[in-house]
Amino acid sequence: MKKDAVFYLSIIMAFSAGFVDTSTFTVADGLFSAHITGNFVVFAYKLCHHHTLGNFANLVSFPVFISAVILTSKINSIYKNEKVIFVSIGILLMIAGLTAFILKQNHIETGFIYHLMLMLIVFSMGIQNTINRLFPNSTFGSTTVMTGNVTQAILDFFSYISLPNTFEKLINVKKSLVLLSGFLTGCIAGALISSTFGLVSMLIPATLIIVFAFFERLIIPKIELQ
Repeated sequence: MKKDAVFYLSIIMAFSAGFVDTSTFTVADGLFSAHITGNFVVFAYKLCHHHTLGNFANLVSFPVFISAVILTSKINSIYKNEKVIFVSIGILLMIAGLTAFILKQNHIETGFIYHLMLMLIVFSMGIQNTINRLFPNSTFGSTTVMTGNVTQAILDFFSYISLPNTFEKLINVKKSLVLLSGFLTGCIAGALISSTFGLVSMLIPATLIIVFAFFERLIIPKIELQ
């Protein structure tokens, strides 16, 4: 993949994950869609303070996430098509956003279709988590969970200032900052937009991913990775 393509894809995917994760947490009563293990904490909290069926959405998200990982791995082993897998994230988010729009027009905020839409979003983030492992060179690092990136950024920074400075160390710091800034921007945008428009906001990251996937060759200079 081209160097500039990796840069832009890192920003877009980190932004999208932050946007989606914060949106579902804000609108769907504390549901993490990308940071899936956080749902265990939320579920345990709800179990102690509230006792309604809707609280189990956090727990159900885990097997949905696992299914996404397994299916993505299986599809990749058969077709070996990185671009199609990336595009599938955008398509699923697009379907979720359009579904949210229809539900919003009919003033539906619960029920089977609503929760199915939420699980569709979780499934899309399961795919994104998986491609971070399957195609590690497509982005600067994990685009979904930032804990590891924060740790790596701190290690790289102190290595840069305490040991003989090298250009490579500085580049590693910048890569981490790209992911962190993209994710943080997505979180802020997701919270602000979804609080007004609900999960119709999924159309924003969906559009970014799909447009980039189809027009990447036209808008990115042809600079190949060494």
